[in-house]
Amino acid sequence: MDKFSNHYKRYGYNLNMRGKLSSVERRIVRILQRDGRASYSEMGKSLGMTHVAVRKHVMRLIEEGVMKVSACLSPRALDLRHAVVLIEASDDKSISKIIEKFRDCPRLIFLSRLIGGNNIIAIMVAEDINVLESITSVCALRTAEGVRRSEVMVGSSIVYPEYLPIRIVERSEVPCGADCGSCGRFKEGLCPGCPAFPHYKGSL
Repeated sequence: MDKFSNHYKRYGYNLNMRGKLSSVERRIVRILQRDGRASYSEMGKSLGMTHVAVRKHVMRLIEEGVMKVSACLSPRALDLRHAVVLIEASDDKSISKIIEKFRDCPRLIFLSRLIGGNNIIAIMVAEDINVLESITSVCALRTAEGVRRSEVMVGSSIVYPEYLPIRIVERSEVPCGADCGSCGRFKEGLCPGCPAFPHYKGSL
């Protein structure tokens, strides 16, 4: 087993999983990617199958964790900005702590371990350039304990995909534990706070 296989196995990936979709499953997924609201009956007519058979295929894909049907949002329509954050954490313990602390951040649309010098990559969204400055300098991933070095790349416009898994959350408690109410940028109106903050002032 090579070092990449060892890495994936170490972090919970089953290298012996099914690995590919059947021809019917591929056709079902293509239909749902075009229109996530397509009914079993509509899909059945397109596939030459009964709606019962289509439902069985869809439910199996969902139950096996292969597919999830959910609502994604357009960052372009919501006029959101985005940034890629690369992090080099000091050790594996720090990597795990950072991931655990920020995995539920409502601004995160992608978070992954990396193999190499930088060992974490995150993609985050923000309402405007001021918020981008807040989440890449004052709070969030770059300032977490255990971060040795970090790099931020601000995106201009997302080409693909058009819709992203941007989380709309309850206003109750900030997942990472940040205190938006005492933040100077929040008080000065430069940042609306975390979307999970009870007094959040933004559009998400």
